Amino acid sequence: MSAAMDFTRRLRSVSDKDLPRLREHFLEPAEAFDPATSADHLFFPLEMTWYYGEPIWHELSEPQRLLLNRLSFCQSYYSTAVAEAATNVLNYEAALRTLIDGDPEVALYMAREVVEETTHIEAFLLVIRKLLGHHGIRLDQLRAANASLGMACWYAIAHSLLGWLRRDLDYYYFTRFALNVNQKTVERCAIDEPRMHPLVRTLLKNHAIDEARHMQMSRATGIAALARMRSPWAKRIACWAFAHFAASVFIGRHRRDGRLTRETRIRTLELCGVPRPRAERAYAEWRGRVNQPVDPPLVHAGRKYYWKQIVAYIDALDVSERTRASMKRIVRRAYHDAAAPEHVDGVHALEFDELRR
Repeated sequence: MSAAMDFTRRLRSVSDKDLPRLREHFLEPAEAFDPATSADHLFFPLEMTWYYGEPIWHELSEPQRLLLNRLSFCQSYYSTAVAEAATNVLNYEAALRTLIDGDPEVALYMAREVVEETTHIEAFLLVIRKLLGHHGIRLDQLRAANASLGMACWYAIAHSLLGWLRRDLDYYYFTRFALNVNQKTVERCAIDEPRMHPLVRTLLKNHAIDEARHMQMSRATGIAALARMRSPWAKRIACWAFAHFAASVFIGRHRRDGRLTRETRIRTLELCGVPRPRAERAYAEWRGRVNQPVDPPLVHAGRKYYWKQIVAYIDALDVSERTRASMKRIVRRAYHDAAAPEHVDGVHALEFDELRR
């Protein structure tokens, strides 16, 4: 993994400049956030707000719509905090293994990401607690509504166990890129939302800058991890697992649906004051594309961006054309709408310029 190790050193040099300002970039905006200043500001991209444009959306009062937008933010970033905690577990395992039998400098950068992610988690929790309190909602109510949180524990357990059996974390390195792309897509859309709360925009922008570096780390080490696998069967299984995992990570409505996602969306709508039967019907209509066969433009463009990034990652892998085509086919089944050529549906994938502080 020498190439990836050199790349890691470059990333650490960037992190060295940002580390002394972690409090300034994350904790200070979170501490300064006053929910009384929320007014009609949004906390999540309007078009990506759960149930946006659906009949239930129009049935809600304006305060309820704002609450739904803010709960979409709280659920998304509480899930992000939980996922980052799971990633920290695996990153520190990777640092431990690398200190024992690899390059200590690379291990130190892996540990550095743990420090950064922990600060991100603390900042998100500060904002989420304040925002929920402003609306009279307890944190335990939000967590009870998010049925999917436990999946992060299984993600960490599965990769830890697999790493113990294989004596490396190459499968973890190889698969985590999809999570980074999904996070980047939603976050960059939030930053560009005109009505976003200014302090939250600052916090999310700083997070996006850090995560862009983590995404580079994921991509480079993922490619290197696959190259390190000597067994052709191990490579095939890794490619199959990544394709299915990438297909299961989604923005907006998705062909792959499950009980955990359904319950989270329904229970969150209940927190807005919608009775359970109406919430269940609203989810079924939204999920089934009954009223909106086509996603809102921002969601559609975001899904295209995700598909484009996953395809580019697959194309960079040292695998046969047959394996590459199989991986794309698996992801395309879930992202059939995003995989359509741009000249066919007239929607272009999102394009993001480089963020600077």
